[in-house]
Amino acid sequence: MVKRFLQLIAISLFVIMALLFLTPILFKDQIKQLVLTEVNKNLTAELSLGEFDLTFLSTFPDMTIELHDTRLLGKDQFKNVELANIKKLQAHIGLWSVIGGDQVEIDAIHITDPVFDLRVLEDGIANYDIVKPDSLKTDKELDEPSSFKLRLKEYSVHGALIKYDDRPMNIYMELDRLIHKGTGDLTADVIDFETTTNINKFSYRMDNIPYLTEVKTQAVVNLLMEFKEDSSKFTLLENSIQLNEVKFSIDGFYEMLENHDNMDLRLNASEATFKQFLSLIPAFYRSGYEGMIASGKMSLNGLLKGKMTETDLPGWVFNLNVKNGTINYPELPGKIDNIQVDAESKFNGGSELDRMTIDVPRFDADLGKNSFNAHLSMLNPITDPNLNMGILANMDLSSLKDFIPMAAGENYNGFLDADVNINGRMSDLDKGDFEKFIAEGSVSINNMNYTSKDLPNGMYINRFNLLFSPRELALQSLDAKMGASDFKINGKVGNYFGYLLRDDVITGDFNFICNFLDLDGLMGTESTEESTAVDSSATNEPFLVPDNIDFTLASAFNSVKYEGMQFGDLKGNLLIKDETVKLEKLNLAALGGNVALTGKYDTRDHSKPKIDFGYQLNEINIQDLVKNFVSVQSLAPITKYANGKISSNMRFSSALDDKMSPILNSLNSDGFVSSKEVTIEGFKILEKIEGITKLKNISKQKLQNFYTVFNVTDGKLSVEPFNVTLGKIPTDISGYTTLDKKLNYDLKMNVPKEEIPEEMIALAEKAMKQINNKLSGISASKLPDFIPLNIKVIGDAKNPTITHDFKEQIMKATGDLKEDIINTVIDAVTDSLNHIVEEQLENLEAEKEKQKAKILAEAQQEADNVKSEGKRVADLVRAEAERNAQKLIDEAGNNILKKKLAEEGAKKIRAEGEDKAKKIEAGANKKADDIMAKAQAKADAL
Repeated sequence: MVKRFLQLIAISLFVIMALLFLTPILFKDQIKQLVLTEVNKNLTAELSLGEFDLTFLSTFPDMTIELHDTRLLGKDQFKNVELANIKKLQAHIGLWSVIGGDQVEIDAIHITDPVFDLRVLEDGIANYDIVKPDSLKTDKELDEPSSFKLRLKEYSVHGALIKYDDRPMNIYMELDRLIHKGTGDLTADVIDFETTTNINKFSYRMDNIPYLTEVKTQAVVNLLMEFKEDSSKFTLLENSIQLNEVKFSIDGFYEMLENHDNMDLRLNASEATFKQFLSLIPAFYRSGYEGMIASGKMSLNGLLKGKMTETDLPGWVFNLNVKNGTINYPELPGKIDNIQVDAESKFNGGSELDRMTIDVPRFDADLGKNSFNAHLSMLNPITDPNLNMGILANMDLSSLKDFIPMAAGENYNGFLDADVNINGRMSDLDKGDFEKFIAEGSVSINNMNYTSKDLPNGMYINRFNLLFSPRELALQSLDAKMGASDFKINGKVGNYFGYLLRDDVITGDFNFICNFLDLDGLMGTESTEESTAVDSSATNEPFLVPDNIDFTLASAFNSVKYEGMQFGDLKGNLLIKDETVKLEKLNLAALGGNVALTGKYDTRDHSKPKIDFGYQLNEINIQDLVKNFVSVQSLAPITKYANGKISSNMRFSSALDDKMSPILNSLNSDGFVSSKEVTIEGFKILEKIEGITKLKNISKQKLQNFYTVFNVTDGKLSVEPFNVTLGKIPTDISGYTTLDKKLNYDLKMNVPKEEIPEEMIALAEKAMKQINNKLSGISASKLPDFIPLNIKVIGDAKNPTITHDFKEQIMKATGDLKEDIINTVIDAVTDSLNHIVEEQLENLEAEKEKQKAKILAEAQQEADNVKSEGKRVADLVRAEAERNAQKLIDEAGNNILKKKLAEEGAKKIRAEGEDKAKKIEAGANKKADDIMAKAQAKADAL
């Protein structure tokens, strides 16, 4: 019995161990399918999963699910936008709930290295609003309970990058390298929840004003969460929050009721010092903060209290006070002192936000002999802003280095003076009652020279003078240099108060005069490794022109340098209005001729901006054009071998993608190119035509009075038939070049008989002798005056396939002479020689059959060549597709998700390549059939 009992225990242990190893295998696919089913049932986003692992050896009796490279892709307006990309997601689930229960119970969730891209569009649609509403669910989905049940006791997020872009509220927030975890029984009605948070860089911007910039954040927060049938209440217990060096806590509660929210939250920053507060200002925190000595009294507090509904906001009071503050760095001789700051904002709560007040009665600081004094207050900010503001500043910029540490290579010189006083209501400006609104003073900068690491050549402002008035800002003069570039600007800005206070349209009218503009120097053509590095987490979005700007810039440049090119005498207008930038009457001397540009960049459709440009080229040097514009040589390879001057007009329009590149299927263009004289030499295609046709003087050409019309649609540049003379041969040319440098051109030549090569004459004489072997042959004078010749150029621009029908056309001309020869023979013999004529006719009939057979044989050979060439080109397309597909897979490396995506992309590339190859083969087969059909018709006509 003991032996059997021990055997039973051993067998049981073996079965248990076997189950421990087999359970992940048995239930892995089942749980993965549950995840996909549950997500598809409840979310409108598209989920993709990489590797899926299941184990419980380290978390027994819980099982652990690991999802690798999990992505959530948006749909509709957010197509191709990655809402979430999670490197690893780990969930602990109850083992017995998997084995025997209807629901899988989740105890813990841990997320590693996620990237979240949260967006809200102008119409209020958010890409994170992905929970499927009941209206989109099927009856089965509505009735079917969830396969997962949360009994969460802990969760964590490690190394997260979170970006939040709210267009309607004009808010942008970014949390970089977020580490956050929370513990507590989330299934209870009353939860004592503990959280810790660390953020390496926290940035917050609202209305384009940066409130926090890359702030290091730490927080330990204890929450008491109470869930009742009609309310949820969150009470802040012990908590400590740190932004850079500023430490504070928030006390109170936030309660969510049925019809409104109620809150009572108090900011407590009594322990914060003036120096710690300065850590929130990037200029101080990034430049010797640790060694900085700061003193002075500071208080910072806030209160947020009351109810919040769809129409009402809670009341608030926020105060910041600094008394007798000083800042000095031990290594610098100067001290910033007499820092006095009083700032307050109040709102009693309710729906009338117009009762909010903003009051900064004092903001002062002295930097040695330099002083800065400012004040600001605003009433009725919503309906009728009542603004009282003043700025008084006198700065010797060269002395700033005595008070604030400068970055390496950074230096200032010059003088800044500002004396501005503004007092009045916006309604007075709206009514044009400028006497009631005070806006006076000026801001001037003289002899300012600024250099930095990023601007080693410096920026020099000789004179800048801005005058304030109620009606407008007058830029009396801006005389400056940047590197080798110099410019002078003057003009005026209207409705600047409406723009600053109510986001109204700001107007401007400027004159821009420049002697020399070095765009290469300003844009930094020599990129560094740092500047060219790509942020993999950055999202590509088109540049949008603001809808509240109405500017006109009248420009005149004596000389402009761009990408090595020199432009001269550039004049024109730049208009910015209605989310559109327009070029108007822009003329310049360039490339040995004159260029006129017009067009616009239209961003009214924010998802797909459009460009619509046109140019007029007058007597432009072709080689200068090729040298500076790569696209010209791509679309017209012959230009590389051409010399001379051309004139051209073109219109170009296209929608743009998120990388600001044209969307090919939306691209449209048309225009013409003309030239009085162009010489062409060394063009391989003409040399190849000369070689296979034996025609003389084709490879080197001088074209005169050249003119052609072109258009670009569906990714190819097509030219309408135009006439040139190649050597002494009139030629019509038509066809197209694709944007991927594929050619398809037809040359229809009318070859004068004196230009026919001797080889072709010999071929004609041989054909004549076959008709009547008693004739000694014919001279060239017996041939027609012109022989038509058709040449086809198709394939890659570097090495296209060239075919022609010269032999066929010569044979056709030979056939046309048969009747003349027969008539000559008949006229030369007497009736006594009728039997000879009959004999010759019999021979002629036999020759006709030979000619038929020959025509069909040669046609068959040509058809076979066309099919063979079609198959060759198709195989090249297949091979190129295979190379690109394999390259995509190789670039994915060992990353499972990238490899899976690459394999899908490779399938698509191969399929597209196969489809293109089949079309090429089908086209070649059709052409071969057409050749045989024409040959049969020709043979039947003999």
